[in-house]
Amino acid sequence: MSTIKRPAPEIIEALYELGTDAVTSTMEALGVRRTFMEGPIARVPGSKIVGPALTLRFTPQREDQMRGYQIPGASAEESEPEGEEAGEKTSALWEVMFEVQAGDVIVVDGRGDLATGCFGEMLMTYFQAQGGAGVVIDAGIRDSVPIFQELKVPVWSTAVTTGGAGHLNLFPADFNLPIGCGKVLVNPGDIIMADDGGAIVVPPRLIPRILDIAGEREEHEVFVRIKLREGGDLRKYYPFNDEGRKEYEEWLAAQKG
Repeated sequence: MSTIKRPAPEIIEALYELGTDAVTSTMEALGVRRTFMEGPIARVPGSKIVGPALTLRFTPQREDQMRGYQIPGASAEESEPEGEEAGEKTSALWEVMFEVQAGDVIVVDGRGDLATGCFGEMLMTYFQAQGGAGVVIDAGIRDSVPIFQELKVPVWSTAVTTGGAGHLNLFPADFNLPIGCGKVLVNPGDIIMADDGGAIVVPPRLIPRILDIAGEREEHEVFVRIKLREGGDLRKYYPFNDEGRKEYEEWLAAQKG
């Protein structure tokens, strides 16, 4: 477990002005292509988050590791049964919550499991009260109605379920270490961007170049969108020919003038 490095607020604010599609394309242009988390989708439409990642890793459950397991024939004193919550609250599921600061995003390696609910209403209530920005999970989340409709915590998950975090297929094993989520590497402290289009991971070292390039890309797309909606020639504007680029440069100068 390691303490994450959080970026300056102005960095988060600058990234927030950009869209995930534009940032993804910009990272591809910089040679970093494995950034989109496959599977998790927005559960609260209209949500958008940008923040540093706290990571949580689930491992496969095994019966002899479960709370309350008894070897057949052993006395009750040798291993006293404990409930589901008793086991979870001494696990990484609780520990990662104690690390949450305002603006943080919890990213979960849930191994693509559709039955395990990595979080429920009570933990999401606590998370929201600490100022957490949102969660990205390549597995399920339980208590979906109160979380999505009442708390409106921004959630990107692969599934919704009625199952809990530690009594089906998986168990929350550790936190704040490199994980895989949606087939993508996520390091603690990586920047997570997510909106209705999906969730991506942004390596902090790329941010200065992203801010330089992606802003220009979005301006370009605004202009092209205007022209295509007006019935403009696709061959002229997407991609630009010489005439289209000249028009764009004139439009851009007028916007900045």
